[in-house]
Amino acid sequence: MTEVDPEWDARIRHAAETDSHHRCINSWVPPIEELLWRTARSSTLVRFFPFSSHNSLCLATSSDFATAECLGPCIVYCYDDYNSPNRRAEYWVWDMWPQDRLRKPVLRTYDVHAAVRELERLTAEDRCRA
Repeated sequence: MTEVDPEWDARIRHAAETDSHHRCINSWVPPIEELLWRTARSSTLVRFFPFSSHNSLCLATSSDFATAECLGPCIVYCYDDYNSPNRRAEYWVWDMWPQDRLRKPVLRTYDVHAAVRELERLTAEDRCRA
């Protein structure tokens, strides 16, 4: 077990509870957090410390998030059109966090695996935890 494993495991446990809550209240946040965290957990992103910010999967270089270097790239999950009866959960991959509304996401996709692969690509240069 590595020092980041408990952090990832805790995020996955919390995500299941959060998804259940979002299903009950018909939230603007789609109930896909657990799927995202599990997919990211099985990727090369496990070398970083995970944290969340509202509906975002973010990464840091340390578990002390008050002083840790937060990596810019992140994944935000949302609905493509909340008001549509045919709304679908979507992943937006950003190359910076917090997001700058003047910029566009690097990738918008309905595929969680594609989103995680893009986040892996964006964090590939950061070898601090490799």
